[in-house]
Amino acid sequence: MDLTRLRHIAAVARHRSFSRAAEEEGVTQPALSRSIAAFERRHGVTLFDRGRGGAHPTAVGLLVIDQAKRLLAAAGDLERSLRRYPGGQAGRIAFGLGPLLASLFLPQLGGSLLRAYPGLQIVTLVRTPGELMSELLGDRIEMILGNNWSLGRVPGTEVERLGKLTIAVMARAGHPLAQAGRLYAADLDDYPLASAVPPPAGGMSGSAGSLVCDNFHVLRETVLRSDSIWLSSPAFTAADLREGRMVQLDVADIPPTDSDICLVARRGRTRSPAAETLAKEVRRMLDGIAAA
Repeated sequence: MDLTRLRHIAAVARHRSFSRAAEEEGVTQPALSRSIAAFERRHGVTLFDRGRGGAHPTAVGLLVIDQAKRLLAAAGDLERSLRRYPGGQAGRIAFGLGPLLASLFLPQLGGSLLRAYPGLQIVTLVRTPGELMSELLGDRIEMILGNNWSLGRVPGTEVERLGKLTIAVMARAGHPLAQAGRLYAADLDDYPLASAVPPPAGGMSGSAGSLVCDNFHVLRETVLRSDSIWLSSPAFTAADLREGRMVQLDVADIPPTDSDICLVARRGRTRSPAAETLAKEVRRMLDGIAAA
């Protein structure tokens, strides 16, 4: 469809007059009449009945006018979005991340982006690394934010390091092991494990029970209410550690580990301005954690 001709049709419908429509569109009346006549010939329809009382839409004319208004509105929306797109202020971004990063970053990240760019549409998926990689390779998300060790290297992808996050063993302050000093992994075997993923057979919690949940806020509450142990980030539990509700256990053979947080995207793809903004914000947040 020629948008110029659709604008001519919509203008005649508004004014019920070819002359006033031509004046509004900045063309001569004969030129506007030829434009609409060309549309009518191409589609074998008559859009307006012309008479002494002006131009009146026919039945098919009403149908065309209604659809033309929608197309013109959509074209206007697209034009406005494209003007705002280079600054990341418009468009859509879809990305995936794991449970820890979602709980740690997503509320602040979403709030920050929407304050800066209220026209941005943000879609997130919180999944396991394997599921997220499938979504990325299927072009259903633009990128993944996650731990480098869990995402690995997949052909056709590229990895950008954004910062690091420490992972350590946590327990509630009143846990039987809280005051035990130096521990070993075997000392944890009698206690259940709180985890975002199913523990491996013969894993850290031995024969004890476990709670598997991909919501770190639920895991936190579970750890505070039980003798569960938990691999988490001190950044996520900072308030609990500071206020004495939780402790970081000193486990000799499971020492605190710095995990690289990376952005994974399809190789060779042009990154949207919104994605660039997101990466900068995550990097800023990780820098703030490292400086704390």
